[in-house]
Amino acid sequence: MIVNISDLNFDVSVSECMKNMKPHPKFQHCTFENYIPDSRYPSQSSIKNILSEKVLSAGKNKIKYQINNKGFFGFLKRNNNSDKNTDNQDMDLNLYLDGGFGVGKTHLLSACYNVAETDKKTFLSFGELTYFFNFLGIEKSIKFFSDFDLILLDEFELDDPATTRMIAKFFQELGNDTLVITTSNTLPSDLGKGQHFQIEEFEREMGVIADSFSTYVIEGEDYRRKSGSQLWKRVVDKEFFMDQYTKADTEAASKGLIGFEDLISLLKQNHPFKYYIIPDNTEALFIDGVKPFSSLDEALRFAHLVDNCYYYNTKIFIRSDYHLNDLYINEMLESCFQKKFLRCLSRLDELAVFYLK
Repeated sequence: MIVNISDLNFDVSVSECMKNMKPHPKFQHCTFENYIPDSRYPSQSSIKNILSEKVLSAGKNKIKYQINNKGFFGFLKRNNNSDKNTDNQDMDLNLYLDGGFGVGKTHLLSACYNVAETDKKTFLSFGELTYFFNFLGIEKSIKFFSDFDLILLDEFELDDPATTRMIAKFFQELGNDTLVITTSNTLPSDLGKGQHFQIEEFEREMGVIADSFSTYVIEGEDYRRKSGSQLWKRVVDKEFFMDQYTKADTEAASKGLIGFEDLISLLKQNHPFKYYIIPDNTEALFIDGVKPFSSLDEALRFAHLVDNCYYYNTKIFIRSDYHLNDLYINEMLESCFQKKFLRCLSRLDELAVFYLK
């Protein structure tokens, strides 16, 4: 079935968007049992055991943590020694999982959702959380999320002081009966160096010292690269792109074809937390004429779309005059959104098949 992306209905309510806050197809079957730790990195087994104990116990006792009135960042208590990840950690604190691209953080976070024995649980990306702040307002967002026992927040990142202030208020006023487990991304080159988060920078911006998170470093390699998949393939054939579109990735796949300019226009017309409508209705997305981003807003919107496609495991076929590494200009990759864009490129490396014009 061929889907015209421009004809999709984005007129969905906030409540419908909120019902969508759960692991999507790529991660809906994740458990602690099917998370296979890399034996070369003991921290992977360690955090798997810690999360399993923490979340499974939630079904027997109400999930609860005691928030410290000083704030919410526990990064000063950072634990860089994998052997210590199981020792001297306050199990009443929220959990912050820090690690590089492709070490299985989202798998583990999804497993927490899938095995937690509570109906009051939610799974969403950090970007989606901030979009809710912007759409609902911070006070209504705090009230809404305080009703949950368990909040699973993927890809925690502080891009700017404004976001930092909102997040501070959110965690400081979030209900005391809510447990938060969050993940963060760092550059692969920084793995194991103990420099995954700029403690001083955010302490200065926030003006707080916090103790509400126990932080764990998950070491390892990006499985998307170590598997040797290299799914970003370059094929010099003008007709091959459309040939693949005609045949589709699978015979049963719903396919969406759209020009790059039309896609960007569509993204601008709709709020980012509604972007899931696209991968929810297509199993293969074909984008023609992709080129480097000149606008930061457009670059961020596209990155959020890729995040959604990643959660839904939607394959992306792209025809372009440019290579993957050309999409984001140096100024963007050196900006405060660096991690967001590098994560986008890493996920495209898994999802995308690239065709030269």
